[in-house]
Amino acid sequence: MGTSLPAHAAGQGGGTQQAKPAGVGTLADYTHCRTLYTNGTKAGTGCFQSYGDKFLMDDHKGDGFRVIAQWYTDYGRSGECHWSGGASAGWGECNYNMSEKGNVKFRVVLRDGATGPNEATGTWSGWLPIGG
Repeated sequence: MGTSLPAHAAGQGGGTQQAKPAGVGTLADYTHCRTLYTNGTKAGTGCFQSYGDKFLMDDHKGDGFRVIAQWYTDYGRSGECHWSGGASAGWGECNYNMSEKGNVKFRVVLRDGATGPNEATGTWSGWLPIGG
């Protein structure tokens, strides 16, 4: 969990962010979720909250991989929300400041460390409104 993340920023103010622990009640505020399965088993879930520009991540398997929400907007920003807390750590949350007039797409990825290879990659969501 103490692995540092690369200090690069993608797009205009995106970049990589380490998720902070979030309470399980937080999930009620999220309406756009995607779940990634590996070998028929739920591995990780990522959710986007349009009001507040936040991503919520959960690791469902104790496999050592971090759960990541990769995202990009229709106005040129992109980034990654990393949750490396592990399967017993509950939910992690990243808070971004996105344009309320834009849209975002995201997918869930399992990765070996902050910059290692992806173990599994989910499909992209459709465009989701930011701020609404």
